[in-house]
Amino acid sequence: MDIGPYDAIVVGSGATGGVAALTLAQQGIRVLVIEAGPQIKRNEASSNEPKDTLNRLRGIISKKHANQSQHPGYWKNNPNLYSNELNHPYVQPKNKPFLWTQGKQYGGRSLTWGGITLRFSPDDFHPSKKDGYGPNWPISYDEISPHYDFIEKLCGIYGHKDDIKEVPNGKYIGEIPLTTNENIFGKQVKSKLNYPFIQSRGFDRNCSVKEDQWPKSSSVGSTFKKALKTGNVQIISNHLVESFETDKFTELATKIIIVNLENGQKISLNCDLIILCASTISTLRILLNSETKSNAYGFKDSSDKLGKFLMDHISICRFFSVKNKIQTKNKSDTFSYLSGAGSFFIPFGTNLPKPESIDFLRGYGIWGAIDRLGIPKFLQKDLNSSTGFLIAHGEVLPREENSVTLSNKTDSWGIPIPHIDFEWSKNELNMAKHMESTIRDLIEAADGKIRSIDELINIPYVGFFTEKSIALSGNPPPPGYYIHEVGGAAMGFSEEESVVNKSNQLWRCKNVLVVDGSCWPTSSWQSPTLTMMAICRRACLSIKKTLRV
Repeated sequence: MDIGPYDAIVVGSGATGGVAALTLAQQGIRVLVIEAGPQIKRNEASSNEPKDTLNRLRGIISKKHANQSQHPGYWKNNPNLYSNELNHPYVQPKNKPFLWTQGKQYGGRSLTWGGITLRFSPDDFHPSKKDGYGPNWPISYDEISPHYDFIEKLCGIYGHKDDIKEVPNGKYIGEIPLTTNENIFGKQVKSKLNYPFIQSRGFDRNCSVKEDQWPKSSSVGSTFKKALKTGNVQIISNHLVESFETDKFTELATKIIIVNLENGQKISLNCDLIILCASTISTLRILLNSETKSNAYGFKDSSDKLGKFLMDHISICRFFSVKNKIQTKNKSDTFSYLSGAGSFFIPFGTNLPKPESIDFLRGYGIWGAIDRLGIPKFLQKDLNSSTGFLIAHGEVLPREENSVTLSNKTDSWGIPIPHIDFEWSKNELNMAKHMESTIRDLIEAADGKIRSIDELINIPYVGFFTEKSIALSGNPPPPGYYIHEVGGAAMGFSEEESVVNKSNQLWRCKNVLVVDGSCWPTSSWQSPTLTMMAICRRACLSIKKTLRV
């Protein structure tokens, strides 16, 4: 293996891995990125029908995508961007399903990210000040805000400054217009219900297949691309990190163990600094394999909280139809694609409607769109109506019993696989009932009607498939469904109560930083990726002070 000199190792090349590599490289730090998957070309990552549909069917029949095929993104993205579950398995209790989506290639899961970029509010970093439950973050909005600014400017985020405290304004390059029926929907929601309504914030859709035009929502189209251009970054592909080892006197990490996924060979690399960006559950797996309970040369977690307090977002999704209030649609509506910025939000946060009916803690927001699903006219059952959807995402409380541990089973390379034990509590299920009621109120206010997919689309046997869909069952999908899992290695104020400190360092093993979603002490309700990236940049900017480069 031909590896040049390096000062730091970044594990993963996805959303946070790209930020980590770029932030370190721009400081003159030589970075080695370890990626479990291969480099792929732009046309290999793009949608390609009917080839994609055939590959999806193969993935389901072979069971290599048995769980991931339940995610809606699987049916709109190239299925090759979803990892083979037979090679990268996990286990779970039979009565507690968890849908873990993995993306092992350059760019990781950023290649399938929906691209919504809502900021946390200041209150989201200190939630227990309001309700007294659980931890607060050891950092504040003011500490993260300049890093939000940097990421938004770097990537080119679309949005409108609405001056709503639940989702602070960001740095935007323009707006993606709402469709005519979205504008009408928003006006009805405001006038009849007095609910907040904003254009979504995020990325525009990228339909290009040119090699130099990867979506900016992906790391290979933004942060990781820029990191490679610095000349300070090299990458090892098709290598999975097993664990790291520490010096028993200094308690610092000294070696990282990786396995070649093509031939099974294990390699030990010396290291002065490790940045874990593998995604929440993959990072927890590395940490659990590196802790003294399973590794004689590992680090010590004095809090005994490693792997515990896993979180996700609980969600409810409903499709609906509304009668067209206009004779013809605007020309812009004809080309309205669904994207992170091409959609809308009802951003309640904890300022929820019908407070007298609230029997749960924390809050939620609702994402939606109308006339953006791209359903051809010949498949629409009612040409006089428009189709929309509403998806509510709610905050999940950190609970110790929701956890990731190591299974007795191993993967093809002899590495213990994750055991994920997670279920919704009464708090989340009560929230889901409130979400359902709010969604019904919104659709009624818009003079719409809740519809099932087979009522909207004229495809033979569609009911056979939709009745087996978790998302369309009427109940909240299981944890993991929307790929928003966080927690398990929470940052905190002291070694006794958290796994990492406010600088994202392991308390005892300070040259290992945990900067992806696993470091979160609470989940809030917004899509997490932008905040993950901002937290990562903040942590990596302080690295040069501790490295001798």
